[in-house]
Amino acid sequence: MDPALIEARYQRALFKGSLDTLLRDFKLRYGERWEEFYKKSEDAYEKDIVEVERVGEDLIKLVEERIDDVDTAALYSAYGRNLSIEKELEIAMELLGRPGALEKLLKWGLVMHFTDDVVTAPPYLAKLLLKLTEKAKPPSVELWEELYAISNDGAAMALLEGLLTGDLDIQLHQVFYNEVPKNYVFGKLAVYREEVGLVVNPVLSAEELLEAVLQIKERRADTLAKALSLHGEYEFNKEIRCGVHYLTIDGTFEKSGVVAICPWLTYSKSLWRRRQNYVVVLEGKRPRIPMSVKVGVIFIKGGEAEVVKPSTPSKIFDYLVDLLYSVGFLVTES
Repeated sequence: MDPALIEARYQRALFKGSLDTLLRDFKLRYGERWEEFYKKSEDAYEKDIVEVERVGEDLIKLVEERIDDVDTAALYSAYGRNLSIEKELEIAMELLGRPGALEKLLKWGLVMHFTDDVVTAPPYLAKLLLKLTEKAKPPSVELWEELYAISNDGAAMALLEGLLTGDLDIQLHQVFYNEVPKNYVFGKLAVYREEVGLVVNPVLSAEELLEAVLQIKERRADTLAKALSLHGEYEFNKEIRCGVHYLTIDGTFEKSGVVAICPWLTYSKSLWRRRQNYVVVLEGKRPRIPMSVKVGVIFIKGGEAEVVKPSTPSKIFDYLVDLLYSVGFLVTES
């Protein structure tokens, strides 16, 4: 039997999706012969899945001969094959510098649809994938350079951190930074699309990217804490992902509290759970929309401070505002 027909029958035997998706694959892969292979594979069943084991080498040769862009095939093999959701793979290949790669992969038969959304390499190509992986030229992604390029955009950094940690609070983001964008490109590091979620460049891991984000955040929080000249115990808290200053003015509860120092917003619930004797300091300008928050918030930008009073009077907040005046900040109260 023609190896291409065996390939077609294999997909038909496993495919669980719409006719449109299946025809898309067949037309890309078989060109003018797509209808012939479609008709000849209509009765495909379990036996056709087993058949590929017998002719695996022929199928590898078939796919290998179709590949006319080894670099793209190699990048997929090395960095993209762990992504099986079509939209995620498409974005990942774009981040690898290969826009339009998904169509090529489908045309070669290096990947195929198994449902409308799931697209992956069939297992009989394992040897070919290994061979291609060895030819992959690692693309250059300057992690720190890319991050520093967006690090002054608090909304972007807050969104990226929230997506990486899985605790993005859309309502909070709207209060502090306006609407969450439906699409956002974080340089060469990652892409966010509302209907897909966050896709990190496959050269990196989500854990690696988050660690770098938090390292920048910690350094910025430490610098901001020094500028505020607060006394008391200070640390960068890994749970709320902000600097934390523990203040005790006169030993009483009313004049003791916590100041969370955040270069950009964190959505950790433990940050916003506390209501009394709590102040949040954010780097950046206050949003123009009216704000009504339960905790006191202070926005720091250069030598200016814009303060938003908490809904309940707070002596620790008043103390902090007085301190800002005393160390030379230009303070705007509302």
